[in-house]
Amino acid sequence: MRFEVTEILLALLGGVFISASSTLNLLFNGRITGMSSIFYTIINWDSKEGLKWKLYFLLGMIAPVFIFYIIAGSTGAINGVPFFNPYYYNIWALLLGGFLVGIGTKTGNGCTSGHAVCGMARLAKRSIVATMLFLCLGLGVGTLFWHLNWIRNVDVSTDWGNTYERDVFFVIACVLAFLYIGVGIIIFVVRIIMGKESKQDIIDTGISCGVGVLFGAGLAVSGMCNPRKILWFLSIDPEIWDPSLIFVMISAVGINLLTFNLILTKMKAPVLLGKFSTPKSEFDVPVVVGPIIFGIGWGISGLCPGPGMLNFFLLPQGFLYIISLAAGMFVATKYVIPLLQPTQTPASSPAPPIASAPAPELASASIPIPVLQNSATDRVPEFNKQILKIQKEPLLKIHNILPLFY
Repeated sequence: MRFEVTEILLALLGGVFISASSTLNLLFNGRITGMSSIFYTIINWDSKEGLKWKLYFLLGMIAPVFIFYIIAGSTGAINGVPFFNPYYYNIWALLLGGFLVGIGTKTGNGCTSGHAVCGMARLAKRSIVATMLFLCLGLGVGTLFWHLNWIRNVDVSTDWGNTYERDVFFVIACVLAFLYIGVGIIIFVVRIIMGKESKQDIIDTGISCGVGVLFGAGLAVSGMCNPRKILWFLSIDPEIWDPSLIFVMISAVGINLLTFNLILTKMKAPVLLGKFSTPKSEFDVPVVVGPIIFGIGWGISGLCPGPGMLNFFLLPQGFLYIISLAAGMFVATKYVIPLLQPTQTPASSPAPPIASAPAPELASASIPIPVLQNSATDRVPEFNKQILKIQKEPLLKIHNILPLFY
């Protein structure tokens, strides 16, 4: 078992950063920091689901990760601590794992951040169940695949290529990351100059970017950007098991238990926006099926949506995971979720009315009847209403008056 005190402390510190990010996002904007939701909104380019703030959250999340990446260099380690994975990765693990993670997180409406970090902190029953399911499935599948040597049948510790190839990929990754950051900042500044950003928009974008920086720092410091480290956590084996990631969850969820409940119970609304956007709390079939599928994919690939988005830049084949993750989410949206939703039986059409003989008419014209005033009875208001109703009808029927007198 790998039990390094330094890595345990870094995991605790990473959890503090992740907790600070999700707490501030809830405090100022009333939002739940769910990585799968952020990813789906971006690939779906859905402006109605907060596309703008999610793009700038991702921009902020990338920045600290690449500061670490530049410091670590192509080796991926700082002072012997592996923060990144500078090795080739099993393509089938990325494709199959990413596809299942996409289906599972979209179906279950959450991943490690949405359900574990934010949902368990709110004591949401659906999130507690979801977290237990994907954690158990991830550990089970990761351990099984490790011992049976399925899919991950490559030695992930084997260096890929030579130093030159790694350095070339390192440069390309940094250029792509900072190109995204630079273009995002330029567009934002131009929109401010052109007067297309209100004061509240500027503050909202700044906070979204800031909480993204904190979240990215938490992922980088804790080692969650390194899929090999996550697979070591999910593979229970006396030689390789790495329990340090448990401490990420302990610190993040532990702090959020306090901060989330203080915010949601003491504040009527977030600081900037009008209301809290907390997910539904009812328990349903997708919240069971989704985490099971997610846990299987997580155990195969070692990546969930947040680290997966960052490994688009950090892994040589990271784009394969992103493609399969997106494909899984679209499949879940079109096929899986409709299949799991309860079918609504069509309402039975009302029986046709039974024809009845018309009541005898007393007169062919409306009969003016004065409104009676009688303070001696408490039924005068109802009496008056009935009389007014009768006055408006062209035909006076005797059964309209009878209820007034008994």
